[in-house]
Amino acid sequence: MDPETVRPTVYFSAKGPANTERALAIALEYARRQALDRIVVASSSGRTALRLANLAGPDLEIIAVTYGAGSRYREEVAAFDANRGALEAQGVRIVRGLHALSGTERAFENRYQSGFIPLNVVADTLRMFSQGVKVCVEIAVMAAEAGCLAPPGEVLCVAGSGEGADTVLLLRPAYAADLFATRIRALLCLPA
Repeated sequence: MDPETVRPTVYFSAKGPANTERALAIALEYARRQALDRIVVASSSGRTALRLANLAGPDLEIIAVTYGAGSRYREEVAAFDANRGALEAQGVRIVRGLHALSGTERAFENRYQSGFIPLNVVADTLRMFSQGVKVCVEIAVMAAEAGCLAPPGEVLCVAGSGEGADTVLLLRPAYAADLFATRIRALLCLPA
């Protein structure tokens, strides 16, 4: 093994959905070059996951992670449900569950009006890179908890800043109970 590895990172000039096509192309190119067999993608409405599945074809497994059914983002939950049939027809695996970096701690935050909760510290630290970095870690842990990934294997994750995609990471996820064993292996693209 080489003593060092060089992986280029694409820095987008702005965050957001304008970067979706390029981020998906970066993810697919890397996955194919490294012979990865799956990509985990955050998808609020299902549109980004569906676009990735259409581009990927049958050779890559796509795992779409979306908001939990009890999420405060009701419109996104309804939008994803509207696209669920199309996603399933493309063979996309769907993960819907508690957010790994908020989950039941959100109840304490809401009840006591306090933002100082341990998982908020973790989430805010990851947001120092970008919202998408935080979401990539979160969806990888959620996919592992759903049984779609077997830690500590490497997986490519795609996420964004609210809508679309602007971040692609290679990481080794862990289960939620072992969150700090998660390792970010490469930042392929993110907003500057």
